[in-house]
Amino acid sequence: MIKVNNLSKSFNGNIAISDISFEINSGNICGYIGTNGAGKSTTVKILTGALDFDSGSVFVNNINVKSNPIEVKKIIGYVPENANLFNSLTPVEYLTFIGKIYDIPDITLKNRIDTFANFFKFQEFLNQSLGVLSKGNRQKILITSALLHNPDVIFFDEPLNGLDANAIFSFQDLTSLLSKNGKTIFYCSHLLDMIEKISDKIILLDKGKIVVDSPTSELKKSDGYSNLENLFKSLDQTETEKISFSDLYN
Repeated sequence: MIKVNNLSKSFNGNIAISDISFEINSGNICGYIGTNGAGKSTTVKILTGALDFDSGSVFVNNINVKSNPIEVKKIIGYVPENANLFNSLTPVEYLTFIGKIYDIPDITLKNRIDTFANFFKFQEFLNQSLGVLSKGNRQKILITSALLHNPDVIFFDEPLNGLDANAIFSFQDLTSLLSKNGKTIFYCSHLLDMIEKISDKIILLDKGKIVVDSPTSELKKSDGYSNLENLFKSLDQTETEKISFSDLYN
């Protein structure tokens, strides 16, 4: 589970997130959405122990993130929005390296690498350099590396970058399977239809503040609700400026 109380973070006097609080139960998928600059990635980095914060408290499976960031990292999986892989390594070498960090036994590690390779269909690329792989295949390797050690809590920050339609369907099935097996999933994405489809809970962030925190089932029953896209659009009540083709290319 994840528990956040009165969390705030600023950068050079600019507020990124302001006094936010929420709780996510074990086995739940939380869709964490917001406009660009709303504070989503900042929140994820704080929750994973990658970024310090100004005030408040964060607990992941009852571990205090501020005082025990290393212990938190042992039990979480994290797919960041942007990640650099070791281009000179092959997927097998890279995933083996990750597995050794988590002390996964050799036989177990090999079986898990083979299983994920079959699931995501990157078997034929296992011994090629990461640097020559497509963006989609690199993303599959990144997702696999985050899940190899069977983490209790999983953070996805725009995990579908570069994935084709079939891989997205597979990822959706995998996410549901992980949730059914008790994993807590914190999922940031701009793909609102996906978030609405798979999430048990929706948190909507705007300008560093939470404006919606609701179980998805209750949100769908609320007055005036049609879908996440329209809810997202309602954050800005100002009318979009009209523009013509001739205005662009006069």
